[in-house]
Amino acid sequence: MTAADDERSRHRPASGGERLGGDYWRLLGASALGNLGDGVALVALPWYASTLTDDPLAVAAVGAATRLPWLLMALVAGVVGDRVDRRRLMAFSGGGKAMVLVALAVLVAADTAGVGTVVAAALLVGVCEVLFDNTAQALLPSVVPRERLERANGTLFSVGEVASRFVGAPVAGLLVAVSVAWAFGAQAALVACAVLVLLTLRGGPRRFGPEGKEGEEEHPPMRVMLAEGVVWLWRHRLLRTLALVLALSNLAGTMNSAILVLFAQDVLGLGPRGYGLLLTATAAGMIVGAQFVPWLIPRVPPGATLTLALAVQGAAYTAVAVFPSVALFAVLWVVVGFAVVWWNVLTLSLRQRVIPDRLLSRVLSAYRTLGWGAAPIGMALGGGVAAALEGVVGRTAALSAPFLVSGALSFALVVVAARHLTTATVERALAAAGAGD
Repeated sequence: MTAADDERSRHRPASGGERLGGDYWRLLGASALGNLGDGVALVALPWYASTLTDDPLAVAAVGAATRLPWLLMALVAGVVGDRVDRRRLMAFSGGGKAMVLVALAVLVAADTAGVGTVVAAALLVGVCEVLFDNTAQALLPSVVPRERLERANGTLFSVGEVASRFVGAPVAGLLVAVSVAWAFGAQAALVACAVLVLLTLRGGPRRFGPEGKEGEEEHPPMRVMLAEGVVWLWRHRLLRTLALVLALSNLAGTMNSAILVLFAQDVLGLGPRGYGLLLTATAAGMIVGAQFVPWLIPRVPPGATLTLALAVQGAAYTAVAVFPSVALFAVLWVVVGFAVVWWNVLTLSLRQRVIPDRLLSRVLSAYRTLGWGAAPIGMALGGGVAAALEGVVGRTAALSAPFLVSGALSFALVVVAARHLTTATVERALAAAGAGD
């Protein structure tokens, strides 16, 4: 094999079958426990908010509070993740999240938690999740070789969705039917167990710190490190475009999720158990996708994948608004789940390959500030649109309107992707990363 062939092989997706190592499976176990807890919250938090108020804007505010830290805190989280032992940072943030959830469970049990309390708890939980999730993406290349990233990311997505939506969401429906306080307490226990598993990862700052170096080395000031990550992302044409498209796509999707619990109750006629089961539809598509995506990525041009994923979302959002039914929703959201995981595995593995390790956490956080920072805006818009239209067109049409807006926006993004997220653009970025190594 020539040097050029060897260089290309380092950036080529693996075909499967490679061993991922014991530390990867420990990280996977911690992720599974954390996602199981997130699945409980996915049902319990909006459902509890809906028992306190039927105002779409107030319910959307709870969801927006969990996403707002991505806009406000992600850049800081990225700088911290490039300065310290990433494993310990994940453990610290997970422990903080567990403490917040315990406090919320106690307040709910005492019947003293109002909408304001729930919003405050959602904000704190969101801050912890920003630190945890962004650092986890930066940690993965320290655990598995880069040529195995597609398989590693695909398995993480698959197990995470099984835990969150196939197990966590239905279990949450049962727990909520008994006691919402039990649901929040269960999530706290699961997060605490995830932290314990994380602490079994072998190694310290030399392995899990930035560039695998000792954690006590001197670093530039935080503002300098923060600016370096933002500037690097903005100058990288492909990743900048991906981040902006993701931002608008997430804005579209979160317009729906902001009022989804009310849509399920008032339009689809579901109770807490049915709502929990409905959320497993996306997970089903993600799990199937996670099994096939590592095989598909080297066989389907990346430009076609990115465009198709956006088109699938646009079609699904529009169809649900026009023909609301439980069966159609479930089928379409399976397809959406497949498309989402295909997009995520492709783009995350691409970022992990292209971004230098010394900048990995910062650039990932800048990317997610754009991509995920739009989520609270989308939730506020979704709740605002539904609230504004309710008195004009009725509750059913008002709760369907955010889906129509999301569909139109997603179709507009298809045009952008077809022009700017082409296969040639992706291949040039990978080649440039290889030359830089």
